[in-house]
Amino acid sequence: MSDDFDMIAAMKEAEANKKEPIEETKPKSKYSPFDFIKAASETKKDLITSDDYPGDIEKMYTPYVVNMGFSYFTDTILHANEMNMRHALFKGAQFHYYLGVLKNRKRYSKWYKLEKDADLDAIQTYYQCNRQIAKQYAKVLSPDELSVINTRVAEGGVK
Repeated sequence: MSDDFDMIAAMKEAEANKKEPIEETKPKSKYSPFDFIKAASETKKDLITSDDYPGDIEKMYTPYVVNMGFSYFTDTILHANEMNMRHALFKGAQFHYYLGVLKNRKRYSKWYKLEKDADLDAIQTYYQCNRQIAKQYAKVLSPDELSVINTRVAEGGVK
């Protein structure tokens, strides 16, 4: 019986000496796709493996946006196309590819944005079609018909 008592006492003593685990908080550092573009092309800093939590940083990498960013330059467009063809690669491999292949250079460009056209928006709303079909409709509609469509859309007459 004394052996059982010693074991219970030892377990209680170990439980009392047990330290509570320190809760580690992950850093809330956020990288945008533009930070990855700058790192791969200009600074050559490996953002993923240099961080304490590489898995979290790798999740922040957006291949589509980074590939689009590199598609604006003549010296990187073929590399962006390669990464688009190999979209199944994990994100870290894509970023490391850019780190290794691209020459050190500043790469800044204006991003393509959709034009704002009130007539096309009105045609899209009135006929409930996409932008490409609205452009085709705009070619055959007269200015009078466009003004009628614009007034009906502005008044809320489209059902």
